[in-house]
Amino acid sequence: MDEKREDIEENNSEKLESNLEENKSNEIENAEKLNDSSEDKKEQDIEGPSGEQDSLFSEKKDDSPQDNKDIEVMQNKQLKWAVFLMTSIILIIVVVPFINTNFINKFDYHGLTFQRTQLGQIEFYSTKFPVVTGTGQVTGEYAVNLRNDPREIEDIEVRVSFDDIDFRYYKNEDGSIGYYPVYISLDPLMEVCEDSSLALITLSGFLKDSGLEIGSASMDKEYAAANDVLYKRCEDESTVILVTQGNENKITEIGDTCYEIRFKDCDILKVSERFILNILEQYGERFQVQ
Repeated sequence: MDEKREDIEENNSEKLESNLEENKSNEIENAEKLNDSSEDKKEQDIEGPSGEQDSLFSEKKDDSPQDNKDIEVMQNKQLKWAVFLMTSIILIIVVVPFINTNFINKFDYHGLTFQRTQLGQIEFYSTKFPVVTGTGQVTGEYAVNLRNDPREIEDIEVRVSFDDIDFRYYKNEDGSIGYYPVYISLDPLMEVCEDSSLALITLSGFLKDSGLEIGSASMDKEYAAANDVLYKRCEDESTVILVTQGNENKITEIGDTCYEIRFKDCDILKVSERFILNILEQYGERFQVQ
């Protein structure tokens, strides 16, 4: 009995082991099938149905020329814009200074052409006038550089005979004309302004370059005697320009070839340049300087 029981148990054990091995083999086989199925599904998700991947690459290959064409069009547009910008910059560099020089900063004033220029923070208004000999012959041109715009100081009153500032002259034996000295006679009591030296240098330099002999003097007899300087008023055979301070800006002829430059609020440079402008106006109207 015991042996029979042992045989039965042994057979049952062998069957159990056989069943376990068979189940294990089935599980492995099923897992492999499941894994293969999952990988196939992934490939289908990525590639799509059969032949779709080739079709996708084929479409990309077909679109490539169109993409190249679009890139070429874009590059052409960029090139056109670059050329346009370069042309605009060149025009600005060339045209703007030309316009400023010939139109905006250039103007006519009583037959004279003035050019506005700037040196740092200082503005100049420049023109040229003819250099004339005693016989009336024009030998060249001389440049004048003013610090004030002629159009802005034009309203300063000038009271002189026939609107002309004349200088005392004489005739030589050969018929040529010579000029007596011109004296700039100062009022010792007038205020010394920031532009006083510049105004007097500009005025005397202009007259000297015009061919006149220039001298300095005082319009006060006592001051002249005490300081050993010439005393000059409207009583000599010469042209005298009196410079004094007052309550208005004005140029007045107070005697034969004797003129008074009167200024207020330190406008001595404006009034003295207005005196120069009156002379330039005569040149411009006479010679039509362009």
